[in-house]
Amino acid sequence: MVLPEEFVEVRVRARPMAPEDRRDAIIDAVIPLLMEHGRDLSTKRIAQAAGVAEGTVFRAFGDKESLIRAAVAKHFDPLPLHTRLRGIDVELPVEQKLAEVIGLLRDRMDGVIRLFTALGGDPPPDERTDPDEAWLALLGEIFDRDRDALRVGIPELAFYLRLVAFGASVPQFHAPHEFSTAELAAFVTGGVLHHTPAGASRTDG
Repeated sequence: MVLPEEFVEVRVRARPMAPEDRRDAIIDAVIPLLMEHGRDLSTKRIAQAAGVAEGTVFRAFGDKESLIRAAVAKHFDPLPLHTRLRGIDVELPVEQKLAEVIGLLRDRMDGVIRLFTALGGDPPPDERTDPDEAWLALLGEIFDRDRDALRVGIPELAFYLRLVAFGASVPQFHAPHEFSTAELAAFVTGGVLHHTPAGASRTDG
């Protein structure tokens, strides 16, 4: 007897995940757990969050400390930040671009500090997390058309932006007032752009 097609159960075996993809999936699952629980986290809970067997965690990383180191290294990787910075429209007004850069930097700094604190202040990986050359090159691309409006060079602008974003990400630095990104952008804009007082003519020098 041949059953109608709608009654035929078709079993499709899921394609096994590549080892590197499995490692990435486990790391992505463990980062939020580390931020919430720090090192006080069982491999069983990690496996549950990643949707894998506990033995898979050990096969992928060997032990929990190796997994934590891999998670920290990925979280400190500047590539996602650089990708988002490249997505900023260079045609936007300079003030808006400053706000977008500060917002992206704050997001990164917030995550870095949260993980740093949750793990007991362990230092980041030896490799620099935001190489100056790449960072300066990106800012140069974003603000290239605005150089005449800036009264500081791109390197100084880069340091100002990182300093402001870092300070705004440390609660002790801005309590009791939590600065918004718009406030910080206005503060930086007032310090790095040329301004001519109303009714006065601008002179060089």
